[in-house]
Amino acid sequence: MALWQAFMIGILGYFGVNRTPWFFGQSGGFNGIGQPIVACTIMGVMFGKVPEGLAVGVALQAMYLGVIQPGGALPSDRGFATFIGGSLAIASGTGVEGAIALAVPLGLMGVALFQLCMTFNSYFPHLGDKAAAKGDCNGIARAQYLAQVPTFLIYVTIYTMANYLGVSFVEGMISMLPAQIIKALSIMGKILPAIGFAMLLQYIVVRGKEWMIGFFIMGFVLIIGTSFNIVSLTMFGIGVAILFVVARYGNELKGGLGNKTTTTANNGGDDYDE
Repeated sequence: MALWQAFMIGILGYFGVNRTPWFFGQSGGFNGIGQPIVACTIMGVMFGKVPEGLAVGVALQAMYLGVIQPGGALPSDRGFATFIGGSLAIASGTGVEGAIALAVPLGLMGVALFQLCMTFNSYFPHLGDKAAAKGDCNGIARAQYLAQVPTFLIYVTIYTMANYLGVSFVEGMISMLPAQIIKALSIMGKILPAIGFAMLLQYIVVRGKEWMIGFFIMGFVLIIGTSFNIVSLTMFGIGVAILFVVARYGNELKGGLGNKTTTTANNGGDDYDE
């Protein structure tokens, strides 16, 4: 790919790992662009391969669907898998298989880089503490923004180099890992989607919403037994969700603010606050 394309992916990747106020903070960054399905679709537009980008994004999203970071412990880096493995797979045309093959070992390398970046950034909270002790609000904000300098330089540089130099550069990085680890990670990568869905189903059960498993079964049957793809299933799911909301909350929706106002007047505002 061209250098400008690699650099744009580097910038996109930086936004994907950021949790700072710019670009809507964590909602627009880590939880927005940082999602594989969002990032790969954007990169698909960049390369003029939207269907390929969407397919790669869905596959990588399934891998990281149930991955969490308890206490900041990162089991596998989603950014490396997406902004190096996913982007190279889309650009080269190797598709889903190529993306997964690169994503699994790159995820482990990304964890090492993440820890390095956090080590650099550990200086800035102390800088903010010193400013707080002096009552310097601007100093506190400055410390937060300065912490983004090493993050920006590290991620943009690595992402840009990996995408511009191509698969040979990435393979050189991966070759530093022992073959046994690569094989173990490959197996884990195939298991991750199942774990992700299991964690989501467990969350439903814990909340006492076991009946929602019916929606999961319906979606599973549609994917396995029909020609539905992930896009058509998503649109079908949106339609079912709309019907469900209207059927269950239709009266409340029709009442609108008028009913709320009446209830508030009668109950001293308690229902309005609730």
